[in-house]
Amino acid sequence: MKKSIGILVIISLLIYNIRPISSVMFPSIADYLFITDLWIINSLYALISSIIMSKKYGFNILIVLLIAVLFIPTALIYYNKAALIYTIIYFILAFIGGFIGNLFYKRKTNK
Repeated sequence: MKKSIGILVIISLLIYNIRPISSVMFPSIADYLFITDLWIINSLYALISSIIMSKKYGFNILIVLLIAVLFIPTALIYYNKAALIYTIIYFILAFIGGFIGNLFYKRKTNK
């Protein structure tokens, strides 16, 4: 599980940071990318990654917290403090994804 958490951290940091870095490099498309990142891409990532991890290892609140907390440096560096509210949204989505993945995990262990 430690290796999977390490991979989760690396992928989370890449997903949360690659788009803002590219937006800084290409400022003409920055407005569209920031909205797309915060509302769609990061939200889907929080939901899907927690489903995958919970399906594999069962529900773990630390994984849910990790997915949400890893957005904080990105919010402070590339966005402004108003973007920190998305940390709570990503936590809620990861929590929901954790429960969905846990249902699959329970089915797998019951067979």
